[in-house]
Amino acid sequence: MRRRVSMLGSGALMALVVTFALGAGADGLLAQDDGAAAAASHEVERDAVGVTVDEQAEKAYEEAERARLREDTEHVAQVTTAPTPEPEPEQAPAEQAVAAAAGGAAPSAPRGGSSSGAAVSGGGAQTAAAPAQQAAPAAPACPSSIGGGAGGAPGGSTGSGIGRTTNDDLAGFAAAYNAIRVANCLEPVPYGNFRYSSCMEDRLVWMAEDPDPNPVSTWGHAGTISNSYSQSVPDRGCDGNLAGGSGNTGATMAQKWWDSSAHRASLYKPGSSVAGVCITFAMTHGGLPNDGYSFTRASARWGGC
Repeated sequence: MRRRVSMLGSGALMALVVTFALGAGADGLLAQDDGAAAAASHEVERDAVGVTVDEQAEKAYEEAERARLREDTEHVAQVTTAPTPEPEPEQAPAEQAVAAAAGGAAPSAPRGGSSSGAAVSGGGAQTAAAPAQQAAPAAPACPSSIGGGAGGAPGGSTGSGIGRTTNDDLAGFAAAYNAIRVANCLEPVPYGNFRYSSCMEDRLVWMAEDPDPNPVSTWGHAGTISNSYSQSVPDRGCDGNLAGGSGNTGATMAQKWWDSSAHRASLYKPGSSVAGVCITFAMTHGGLPNDGYSFTRASARWGGC
């Protein structure tokens, strides 16, 4: 009998042994096998899912507890899961510069609003933002031209034939003098304050009457001329700023004095007030022995009226 059984397959032998040897007790053994199979199946499920049934229940409990704590105002502060911080806005270059000057970081704009425009130092003190640059004040306007006419001059000639100052000489000089001042942002002199000077004319005539054929033989300021003529005929009249040459007018004399820095400082006096100022002028035409009428000598001075 046993020899025949041994010839059976291993599966059939196990079934017969269980059936005949154990009888009713086989149900318990089969139940244990079913439990082991279930356990094995559960382990397979654990490996596949990665979470056991107990762990799932524990996780569900923790989530429910967290939800309860969030609703419980007395324990909200005890929730360990902190909210994700919102990213701080980037500082603008201007805010970075203000922060560097204040010794601290520039404040970020409050959520839902804009920056206050003030920098906060490391100690918490507020530093005022740099004030807006004010526009430079407008430069004062230059004086305008004025109207009017200069005083008169005698004209004519001396007994020696030297031409004297004319109205046109004085008027041309006054007009050019004021035009130059206004063009250079200087206040013009009232035309009534341009005066003919007989004293300066006397000295110009003294120069023109020198018999030396060289027209500059007796040319210069008082005290600088030393020749036979000056020794025999003492100079007379009043000194002033001098200009001369052929083909000149009162207007060209005014320009010559402006073009000379020393004469400009003496006769135009930039920066000085013209209140109560009079400009005296004289001009001669010709000279001895053979200076033609077109050869002129002129003198002018700045002084009080």
